[in-house]
Amino acid sequence: MNFLLMEMTHLRYWMPMVVEGNRRKIQSTFYIGPSHKYNCPMRHESVLRKLAQKHNINILPLNKLKDAKGLLFSSEKTGIAHVKQAENVTKIAATYQTDFIESYHLYVDQVDHVLMPSKFCAEYYGLTTEKNLFLGIPKYDVPLNKEEVLNKYSIPADKKKALIVWPKRRDEGQVDIKTIFNALKKQGFTLMVKTRGKDPLTQDAIQTLRKKNDFYFEDDSWHPHTTQELLEVSDVVVNFGSTTIEECVMQDVPLINFDVKPEFRNGNKKKFRVTHDYLYDYDYCVEMPKDCKESQVAAAVTYLTNTDLSAEFKKARQNHLFDHKDSCKRILDVLLYQV
Repeated sequence: MNFLLMEMTHLRYWMPMVVEGNRRKIQSTFYIGPSHKYNCPMRHESVLRKLAQKHNINILPLNKLKDAKGLLFSSEKTGIAHVKQAENVTKIAATYQTDFIESYHLYVDQVDHVLMPSKFCAEYYGLTTEKNLFLGIPKYDVPLNKEEVLNKYSIPADKKKALIVWPKRRDEGQVDIKTIFNALKKQGFTLMVKTRGKDPLTQDAIQTLRKKNDFYFEDDSWHPHTTQELLEVSDVVVNFGSTTIEECVMQDVPLINFDVKPEFRNGNKKKFRVTHDYLYDYDYCVEMPKDCKESQVAAAVTYLTNTDLSAEFKKARQNHLFDHKDSCKRILDVLLYQV
């Protein structure tokens, strides 16, 4: 199997496929190219080498991709010009979160198959072609152990934990973060702030968190990915319209959400202002007003952490995503049969 890797964030999709391939004694090869971004593989060469050694992955430069044979996995439109040049492969594009909403048309004609989260998503966003495969998304096949995650990051096991999915800088001023923090701290929560490497907090803000025995994360781990690790140990999530809601649903973690996404972004009006909007319409999510009071946050968190919401999560997965943990097996069962 062959994988185009130009962003380290794609490892959360590729590594479960590699593991399944190894189980079947199928060799995996990563073709590495630069993204020139915070997640550029060239900036994380040591991490890649360790993964390659542990999982028996061949590492080749991007210019060798044209010689690849067999299955070739790529992510959305990333490196699609290179994918186009590979002639002796079956080309599979994996969707990434909800990026496919705007980029599907940029790669669908260049690949043989597209891994979509579900038939519902394809129909909801008007992206129905015969190339879609509804077999699940590989990244959710990763087994996570709560105790191992707690030990890895020295997070206290005996305290409730809230994961704060930090808003983009554009949206920070719409909500009083201190109100949220105060409400959670008064209820005895340890806070875990997660942001992206391209949206870091200031050093002063990070130090303030740590002085209060709270935690700050960027992309500390590419595989398993930090967000998925932290969700495994979280009792509740504070979200700001992020597609992290998909991961919350897949990992059964309730959330409060602040709807802060603007209609116009980068000068363009978004057809879908909030993606995965249907996932917010379940009891595991409490929508909060931007000018909320501490008492409102406290009441929402108390409800979410003291209510059995397992049926709601399952319903959402079955209605909109998928409800299995063996996507990689399903994907290879189908694709290898066709090759």
